[in-house]
Amino acid sequence: MPQLDHGANALVGVMAAFGRFELQQELSGLTAVQAWNLLSPFLPLSQTDPMAFTELLCHGVTPAGGFAAYGASRALAELVGLSFDTPAAQAVLDGGIAFLREAGVPPMRVRPYEWDRWLDTGGNVESWLPVRPPPPPERPGITPLRPAETRLVAKLGAEQDSNRVFISRDGTDFVAIVDARYSDEDPTRARWVWHRASTLYLLYLQVGRSLQTPPHWVAAELEAYVPLPAPRF
Repeated sequence: MPQLDHGANALVGVMAAFGRFELQQELSGLTAVQAWNLLSPFLPLSQTDPMAFTELLCHGVTPAGGFAAYGASRALAELVGLSFDTPAAQAVLDGGIAFLREAGVPPMRVRPYEWDRWLDTGGNVESWLPVRPPPPPERPGITPLRPAETRLVAKLGAEQDSNRVFISRDGTDFVAIVDARYSDEDPTRARWVWHRASTLYLLYLQVGRSLQTPPHWVAAELEAYVPLPAPRF
């Protein structure tokens, strides 16, 4: 197996740190520059002998699983490319995908090339993760909206100015409204209709499916309609 200056444990640790950054940037403790510095020692080998670099990851990191396996798959994508046209490269990619599934990462957070590989190997949306069925329509568990009520049902992040989701009436329809800043540069708040349905039950189904996993805060009656549990990091 090809070797670099990193020992086996050090190599796994480096890839685990990079994988955590790639999946949890805000919690990883790394800046983008620091994350790139983790990979930069591997750049010469990845460019002069990409097969050797791929084999190094396949045999030296992927079997460790966890964030290390995911970091290896992301490092290969960044330094070698997205072709994954050898058995070793496919093993590295599959190791990263296996971690995403084990950790409960929802499809919306899976990169397109990872999703394509999942589909190419016989996977689909239904088999990615087991989903929780929503409450039945005859027992929806939803508090009726009062006249002119606008109800907060979700807060997407921990920040005070994070996006929020409200439900309200719009004529005979029920609507889910997103309240958010215009941009990072413009803190002005704006609201727009995200989903629209003829009943509260159908609206909760739509919002739950779009969220996929519980956000930072979610009303208990809406959480019952969110099909996947929170990722397990």
